[in-house]
Amino acid sequence: MKSEWTYRPLGELVSFASGGTPSKKRDDYWGGTIPWISAKTLKTENIDTSDLFITEEGLKAGSKIAPKGSILLLTRGSGLFNGIPIARVEKDVAFNQDIKCLDSYGEVENEFIFYWLLSQKDYLMAKVGVTGIGAGKFDLDFLQKLMIPIPSERERKSIVGFASSISEKIRCNAKVNDNLAA
Repeated sequence: MKSEWTYRPLGELVSFASGGTPSKKRDDYWGGTIPWISAKTLKTENIDTSDLFITEEGLKAGSKIAPKGSILLLTRGSGLFNGIPIARVEKDVAFNQDIKCLDSYGEVENEFIFYWLLSQKDYLMAKVGVTGIGAGKFDLDFLQKLMIPIPSERERKSIVGFASSISEKIRCNAKVNDNLAA
């Protein structure tokens, strides 16, 4: 059986949402129960918490929610010079303006897009630009025009199953290493 993969721009498959930072001068915006993700906390493939939390008021005043199942991608900051932070959202989290939330329109699953983005880290690293203040950046137009291969649904499920098995093994090995180090 021959498989025919098509290619589509990423911007036709996912929405891109920008986050925000509530005023740090307002104590009533901080210390709540909503995890707030920044470049500093976008360090693992799966994200559900942070060292900073905002309140509902803080969310309304400047941030946005990345829904469970969506993808967070750092698009601006010096951290881009060291790698491309990409994470799956495991529970609703808020996020700042240096991060984009990618969420599938439904044609192609977020999980497949997530693993495809991970597979493109070297290519993405080569495309990091520089802001006027010397931070790394991705141009939104560049990201939206990235051509993504679209295998059949059955092939996508197989690829996601294989990739998630490897990711789980890496996560388990990291926990073992952390326990041994402790």
